[in-house]
Formats: sequence, structure tokens, C-alpha cells
Amino acid sequence: MDWQRVRALEQRSDLKTKRGEPFRISRVTGSIAFIDLPSGEQTVSRANLEKAERLVLSGAWLHGPSDYKRLVADERPTYAWAILRELEIV
Repeated sequence: MDWQRVRALEQRSDLKTKRGEPFRISRVTGSIAFIDLPSGEQTVSRANLEKAERLVLSGAWLHGPSDYKRLVADERPTYAWAILRELEIV
């Protein structure tokens, strides 16, 4: 995964979940994307996003957050899947 593409999403205000709910990536480190939510800052790991990308490249379908949760990780699947969609991986 080109992590620079994830970094490019930082601070964008037009990101949306599958249901159309807006969210913002507040910052991105070398291994974590931080999601700014009303309940506080949450994280999505690079390792799990890369695992999802590998699954898709091997032929798996991630139709939505529930597939991400089932096949990849129960780590903010709504936002992780939305990031993958924004990067045109899913």
C-alpha cells in the first residue's frame, strides 16, 4: 500500500462512510491513521489496511464494513473500509 496516499487524506473534510456520515483523518503516522470522532480519537492501523488490500488483490470482495470486520479486523471497520474505498481499493 502506498502510505503516502493515506497521508494525502489527512485533514480532508469530504470523507464519508458507506452510509454517508462525514469523518476526518486528523493525522497519519508511519503506522496509524487517527480518525477524529465525536467520541474521541480512534485509530486504524496500516497493517490492517495492508492486509485488506492483499485480500482484495487475491480476489476477496470487501463489499462493506461488515466484510472488513469479518475478514480483516474489528478495528473501526466503518472508517477503515471508507478509507479503502477512497483509495479505490474496494
